[in-house]
Amino acid sequence: MLKFVISILFGFIFFTSTAQDWRLKKDQNGIQIYTRSLPKSNFKEYKATAQINASLDTILDELWNAPQYKDGCAPGVSYSLGNYSHNARIFYAKKELPWPIKDRDIITLLTFHRISDKKVKLTLESLPDQLPELPKTIRIKELMGHWLLEALPNNTVRVTQQLYVNPEGNLPAVVTNSLLVKGPFKTFNELKESTEKTYVAE
Repeated sequence: MLKFVISILFGFIFFTSTAQDWRLKKDQNGIQIYTRSLPKSNFKEYKATAQINASLDTILDELWNAPQYKDGCAPGVSYSLGNYSHNARIFYAKKELPWPIKDRDIITLLTFHRISDKKVKLTLESLPDQLPELPKTIRIKELMGHWLLEALPNNTVRVTQQLYVNPEGNLPAVVTNSLLVKGPFKTFNELKESTEKTYVAE
């Protein structure tokens, strides 16, 4: 998953029928970012979507694979902790934050669901106890969301990401909410660039 799990640290989603309607916050470079408020949270959730000129398998490969985790791995990259089952993998990521905010890390279970030949869903949930907690680092314990990949007739794939993360600690909502557009937009730009280049080279 390379860097694409890093935006999880400040993305938010909570599946509830009483949440407000989505509001489009950014539409640029073929990427749309939406946010909405939640009834019992100070944090907003986001949804990001884009059509990418690549195959479903190319995008899936980018999200599903990552370098192997080892002690002292560099921050800002998603690392594989190995397989959890035949259709699920575990990933670790750490985000270094400027003082006085404590660093955050997260362990994520990514589960593969093939809905059809042209539609795949990758669900995300937190597995906070898979590794010992690090000093001066807050472990993210509450996460749920998904990636949805839908192959379209025009040889593109519609990619949608929805996430909820409780950032833990004392981070004010105004700080995390301010990243709900910038973070996902950067993530999708990187995903588009890397997969479209790979697809052309194939």
